[in-house]
This record gives sequence, structure tokens and C-alpha cells, in this order.
Amino acid sequence: MFIHTRASTLIVVLALLMALAAACGNETEAQANTDLLINLPADEGAHASGIEWWYFNGHLTDDAARDYSFHFVTFQIGSNYSEGDASQGGQLAQLSWADHANQVYLTGEKVSLRTPDPVPGSFEFDLGGWQMAGDGTEYALAFDTGTYSASISALSMKPAVFHQKTGLVKLGPAGDTFYYTRPRLELVGTLNINGIDRPVTGTGWMDHQWGDFVSRQVSWDWMSLQLDDGSELMAVLVWNPERRQPFTSYGTFIANDGTVRNLVDGDVNLTPTGAWTSPSTGVVYPMGWELNVEPLSLELTLSPPQRYAEFPSSRYGPPGYWEGAVAISGSADGSPVTGKGFVELVGYRSE
Repeated sequence: MFIHTRASTLIVVLALLMALAAACGNETEAQANTDLLINLPADEGAHASGIEWWYFNGHLTDDAARDYSFHFVTFQIGSNYSEGDASQGGQLAQLSWADHANQVYLTGEKVSLRTPDPVPGSFEFDLGGWQMAGDGTEYALAFDTGTYSASISALSMKPAVFHQKTGLVKLGPAGDTFYYTRPRLELVGTLNINGIDRPVTGTGWMDHQWGDFVSRQVSWDWMSLQLDDGSELMAVLVWNPERRQPFTSYGTFIANDGTVRNLVDGDVNLTPTGAWTSPSTGVVYPMGWELNVEPLSLELTLSPPQRYAEFPSSRYGPPGYWEGAVAISGSADGSPVTGKGFVELVGYRSE
């Protein structure tokens, strides 16, 4: 993660510190749940597993009120990983960067055949100058696309959330994976555009997932949603890539006060409102969605500001996928809500 640049007032700093203290206290209390299969902070670091990833997305605004978004992920693959996903151990970093005002979408990746020694409680990666580091409280991200480069510090504002209650998620024929989320990060940093620095602020999301599972056995429609009322929702539909038959769906809702509600198969209903055909690959992706979560009385419309948000096929990793920001509008318990989020579509193929 990246270089730290903080241009905030004393009031903002104090507010962040107070929120952080509350989050740390809540996380300690959450760890008292003996059903949990994830142990934080130790599990923030790397594991001796087949595949593991640390994923971030974020929404940024600069000092001229221009909006940007990104997703930045590091995959770590064990040397004993089989089933065609990797021939040897190593790391792969992937990045997408969107400039919404100019309808720019850039992608890139970097690879290393070495994996750093695991350190419980933290991680620190540098793949050709792309940097990612963190300890569960604060993270740093750095990346460079050529035209755009960014250094961002991220402060976790809520405790970690453990999916499917224990943090162990079952993915049908792909196997099981450990999975937790830090659902709201406050982002502060510097964006350089063609040599000119601009301060940026925003909101981010972090996922950490690992296990001895075969990701190519399943596909998914995944979303991370951050509502302006202070609540968050992760929801995912998991399906068979051969016949597009669903395996399962699940989700996790985090209320403004930190209360967590686990959603089970059938609670989340996602209906596409349109489609987009990639001019590069010919893949037809659903585009625009109506999301209904009946147990929460949540009805949302998800609208992508950019349809062209396809990450192309990788030389080293999974086939191409769609990964882009969405604007959120709708209602919760009958009251209007807005927000921002990300949608990831994995497993769609050209006919």
C-alpha cells in the first residue's frame, strides 16, 4: 500500500482517532465469539494456503471535485497449488483505474515469482513499485499507470466483518475459503496526473480471502456497497460457469452502529436492467441492476458511471472480468438512501 499524505485539520484527525479507538474495542469484543475461525490481528498476514488475496477498492475525489475509482489486488499463490491455476508459487498484482469525468479506464498487472516470508498480523508487498501494506488498522497503497500515479493511506473505521458468521465460506465444488472484510476505509492521499499533484480523499473497502480452493470452478456476481447512512453491504451470487446455474448466494449487512446481519441463500435478489457487450472480447455482461434484500427492506438501483470497465485476460492469472464502480440510489425501510459501491463479474464468456 502506499505513501502517507495527510492534509487534514485537527478536528478531522481527532474524529478519526476516536472512530479508530471504538473500532478496535469492538473488534476485541468480536473476537470473544468462540465460533470464529479467523484470528485477528494474526490472520491479517499471509498464510500457507493454495491461494490468497488482499483486495482494495476505492472512490476518490480531488480538490477540483473530479471523481475517480480503483481496484487494487495482490494474489499470492502457493507453490503446491494445482488444478491448473498455477505452475509455481508467486505473486500477482492487478490494478484498474477509472477517471469518471474523462471516461478513462486503465488496467495493469505486475508479477513476482517470489513470495515474501509470512508475518503474522501484517503484510507488506512491493511488485515493481506497486506497494501494498497494512496491519488491520492502517493501510498504504501505491501504484502508477503512467499517466496517473497515487499514494494513498487508508484508515479502517469499523471492525472487521466475518462472512457466514464464522469467516469460513463454502463455495460449492471450488472448496472452502476464509473471508473477512473491512467495510469502510477513510482514504487520504495524493494523485499525480501527468506530473501535477492533486490531493484526494474518499472511501475504500478491503477484502482478505485465502484457502485451498480452485477459483476457476465457480463464477460470481459480487458487490460491495457503502451507503451514505453509514451502513454497508457485501452480497454475492455464486454460479456454475459452464451452465450458469447458481450454487449459492449470501451476504453480510453492517448497520451504521456496527451491528452485523448475515444473509443466507434467497435473501439477496439481483436483477440486471441492461447489458453491455465488450468491444475487446465480445463478452456480454449484465449492466445496471435492481437489488432487493427483503429481510432488510432494502431496494437499491446500482448504476455504473462507466460501462467500459473490463479487466482483460491476464498472462498470469484468471480470464478477463468486469470490475467497476456503481452509484447507488433507492430506499431502506421506506427512507431514501444513496451511496457508492463496486461490482465484480467473474466467469462471463463470449458465446
